[in-house]
Amino acid sequence: MADFTIDKSYISQRYARFKVGTTTILGYSIAGEETVIQIPELNVCFDAGRAPQFCLTSDILCLSHAHMDHIGGLAYFISQKHFQGMKPPLILCPDEAVDAIERMLKAFRDVERQHSPYQLVGMRDGEIYDVRKDFCIRTHAVHHAGPCLGYTLINVREKLRTEFLGKPSEELAQLKRDGVDIQYKLEVPLVTYLGDTAMGPVFEHQDVINAEILITECTFFEADHRMRAKSGKHLHVAELARILPRLSNKLVILTHVSRRTGLRKAKKLLKATVHEELLKNVHFLMDFENAKDGGDADDLAPPVSN
Repeated sequence: MADFTIDKSYISQRYARFKVGTTTILGYSIAGEETVIQIPELNVCFDAGRAPQFCLTSDILCLSHAHMDHIGGLAYFISQKHFQGMKPPLILCPDEAVDAIERMLKAFRDVERQHSPYQLVGMRDGEIYDVRKDFCIRTHAVHHAGPCLGYTLINVREKLRTEFLGKPSEELAQLKRDGVDIQYKLEVPLVTYLGDTAMGPVFEHQDVINAEILITECTFFEADHRMRAKSGKHLHVAELARILPRLSNKLVILTHVSRRTGLRKAKKLLKATVHEELLKNVHFLMDFENAKDGGDADDLAPPVSN
C-alpha cells in the first residue's frame, strides 16, 4: 500500500466565526475573491460569495452589488436550497440590478433545466423591507461602482408614550379600544453591512453610526495605494481614521482586505494610523488564529509542476 498523507488545509476553506453578545458573525471576505457574511440568529446572509454550505441556512439574502466576488455563488445558493428541500430564499438587491440578475439566473435555469424557486426584490436607497412586526431591513446608498446598497437589520420595539406611563392597564386597554395611539415604535439598529464602499455620506447615517455592529470594508492600507482605493471606489485606512471618531458602535468589523497588503501588514498599518483608544472595538473579520498573510498565498498553494 502506498504511503501517503492528507493535508487537511486543502479539504475545506476556513471561515471566521465569533460571537458578539447574542449575535454570531460567520463569514469570509478577501477583496476580489469572496465576500459572504451570515448573521444566523436573524436568518440573514449578506452577499453570497461562492455560496459556502453555512449560508444555505439563511432564508434572506441581502446582495450589496453584482460583482462576482459577492454574487458568484447566487445561482448555486438558490439551487442547493431547492435540492435540499429548504425554504425558497428572499433575495434583496439594488433595484437597478434586478433585470441583469434575472437574466443570469434564467441562463442557469436553461443550463440546469430546472427551476429553483426564489423571490427577488429590488430595493432603493432608504427603503424598508418588513420581515415581521418586530424586524425590518433598511437600505442605504453606498459609494461603489455600479448599483450598490448597504443594509441595516433593525429590531422594532413598541414603547408606551410618556404621557401614559403609570396609568392602570384597564385604562390603557380602554384607550386602545377608543382608537388612541398610546405607543410609539422604537428602532434599534442591530447590524449594518456596507458591502463595498468608498468614503461618503453613508457614514453620516444614524444606522451606520449607531448600529450595535457595523460591518464595513477597508480594502487598502499602504500609502501608495490611495489612488487604487479612489479609482476602485474602496475605503483606505487614512479615510477610516477620519470615520472612526464619529461612530458609536459596540463593534466595527473590517472586511475586504486586499491580498496586496495581507492581514498582518494591514493590522500594523491600522495601528500606526488610528489612535489606540479608537481601536478597542475594531476587529478584522479574517483575524482568526493562524490566519495567513496575503503574501503567503503562494506558500499555501499546491506546487506548480515543471
